[in-house]
Amino acid sequence: MRKRDILFFLIVIFFAVIIFAAGIISGQAITGDTVLTGKAAAQVFGMNISVIGPAQIVILNPKNQTYLINESFLLNYTKSGAQSVWYNLDNGENTTITSVSYAYFNTSQGAHLLQVFANNSYGNVSSVNVSFFINSTRFRILYEEYNNSYKGSSNDFARYGYESMQNLTGVILEHSSFGKIGFNNLINLTDDLDSSDNILDLDSNTNVSFNRIELNETALPNFNKSATLWLYGLSFTSPRILKDGSVCPLTVCTNESYSGGTLKFNVTGFSVYSAEETPVTSVTPPPSGGSGGGRETKGFSVDKENIKISVKEGETGTEQITIKNTGSQKITIKITAPQFEDFLKISESSFELEPGKSKIILLDFLARENTIPDLYIGKINIEGEGIKKEILTALEVESKKPLFDVKIEIPKEFLIIEPGKDLLAAVTLFSMGKYGKVDVNVEYIIKNTDNKIIASEHETIAVETQASFIKRFKMPENAEKGDYFFYVKATYAGETSSASARFTIGKEIGSTGKNVLITAIIFIILILAIILFEMKKLKNLLKSNVSLDESILAKQGLIKVKGGGIK
Repeated sequence: MRKRDILFFLIVIFFAVIIFAAGIISGQAITGDTVLTGKAAAQVFGMNISVIGPAQIVILNPKNQTYLINESFLLNYTKSGAQSVWYNLDNGENTTITSVSYAYFNTSQGAHLLQVFANNSYGNVSSVNVSFFINSTRFRILYEEYNNSYKGSSNDFARYGYESMQNLTGVILEHSSFGKIGFNNLINLTDDLDSSDNILDLDSNTNVSFNRIELNETALPNFNKSATLWLYGLSFTSPRILKDGSVCPLTVCTNESYSGGTLKFNVTGFSVYSAEETPVTSVTPPPSGGSGGGRETKGFSVDKENIKISVKEGETGTEQITIKNTGSQKITIKITAPQFEDFLKISESSFELEPGKSKIILLDFLARENTIPDLYIGKINIEGEGIKKEILTALEVESKKPLFDVKIEIPKEFLIIEPGKDLLAAVTLFSMGKYGKVDVNVEYIIKNTDNKIIASEHETIAVETQASFIKRFKMPENAEKGDYFFYVKATYAGETSSASARFTIGKEIGSTGKNVLITAIIFIILILAIILFEMKKLKNLLKSNVSLDESILAKQGLIKVKGGGIK
């Protein structure tokens, strides 16, 4: 290949790389959007050649099924080639969707037609539609334990259609502080012990707490299937799995991994599962003349890391915690809660606990008649033999006879956000009586775990029977990483109702666009370095070839070399 051809080939490669990198950068949204999973995000590079056609919309939810809820109903879809998207319900008013791929709306009982529209850059409009039915009395699922701020990756069952509930895959029940159940088989949620009552009670028949996962297989035979279990926050060196308090046989339990205090294992069916330290089987005899005995240890466990409770003025709410001595010595336990001195009565604040023994402590939260309705945050401290554990506690106090009820739901993708980013939550206000259309004062408050307000807003909202809306709340740029509470307080005629949800300001990960740009720049630099290296190598090769040709011709007497040159 001639030198000119080789240079032309390298130049073509160079410009192809530039075009390729530009395609990567322009094809990625360098908008500062943040990866919020808490895990490393995989970057996929490729070159797309597209022809502009009609916008494409696929409705993921709802389906042509019967649904159990009509408030904060989720519209979820995918799109391609769309400049803007809007929808209407039952041929009503068009509503523009400002979020990326979802919207919430309220509707009524009965049959409905949902239409979603999109236009492309030329203004051409495409549309898709789906028919669905709302029947709130068709079936009830009691799952408050897995539908609060500690739900983790639990399924939001109320958002599934009744037909999908009868053949559901990937069912997960999780408490983000204590553990998780991941079922490995299809489950029919509607087919429990008494399917005629149209009620599935997960709250009463399951329990995911500290070092304990329990499922009542008699009441829930449809859930008595193989599953993968996770127990969080363990402090064992080498745990072993227990079933109903005894060592679980290998035919039932299979240990998969243990890392960072999390034990993961598989089970073939259900009962009560927990873990304990694997005992040492060999004992070193004491030195001659010694008193003997093994090494004494100190430690205790608490079955809860978080408590959230709501009480009305003049009423009492009760929680309980279980403390277990996990060491080999008797220990003295002391319980204090300085932030809740005016609210909390502890059944026993100081006691001794023998090795291996447990004690249940009752926590009575009392809101006096004159208590100001608010969200009170603090910690319950449990100390023993130099070891200290804390239970993060959130107490909501509401008016004795609130005129409205409040519900908050933070979408999963907003449970962990960065400082300066927006928090998004679905807020619903329900009228508890017949007041007609009234103006309700609504306060939005962000509190940290020290009960300090870091941000707040308020507005007046007109409510007749209910009002549902999406609230965006920008976090301060200087907010510290950690747990926070989003607190909504609705006040009308001097009466207050409230709701709160926990979220986390997490580790700053950086934007996808910036990562793509940096990767593209590094890629271009590497290609340039390769091109320069190849050009230098080519130049040396051509030079050596010329020298070789001259040497051959000189030996044959065809040319003469004189004075360092050719004659």
